[in-house]
Amino acid sequence: MQSLEFPGGKATFATLLDFEKVVAVAAKEAGASDGEAVGRYEATEFSVVEALASAAPGQAIIDAWGLLEYQLNVASDRMAPDQSHGWPQVAHNLETWDKWPILYPAILELRRLRDYTVRSNRPPSSADATRYVSVAQDLATTLRTSFVSQSIERPGGGR
Repeated sequence: MQSLEFPGGKATFATLLDFEKVVAVAAKEAGASDGEAVGRYEATEFSVVEALASAAPGQAIIDAWGLLEYQLNVASDRMAPDQSHGWPQVAHNLETWDKWPILYPAILELRRLRDYTVRSNRPPSSADATRYVSVAQDLATTLRTSFVSQSIERPGGGR
């Protein structure tokens, strides 16, 4: 299955190929001095999900989104501490981040594909799941690299 149209939208796994290029550029631009350690951590964090892509592609997509969502929440906390973690609030909190306009369409597409996977009785192919996991991992790495060295300023000047 490459795509599915439903009332109010369309889920297309094929569009992930376009987002892979955009994410690669953003990840390269976000490369911080801690990038190597971040990359090693991401490789181990996503390795289980990558392996799952061939055996249970639907579950791999759901789990990859969960790992990406965690990084989105961490980034949101850095941009706007003490805010809730629901999707609309997280997206709103990240609007001031300079890379958000570039990454938002990819994140939105991954979210749609995850939602479709949860609701569908037809699992995605292993190849689609592998692509999904790869894009989610690249986005998570970009988020972690961009926000790993930023400290949260607390009221009163403390950290």
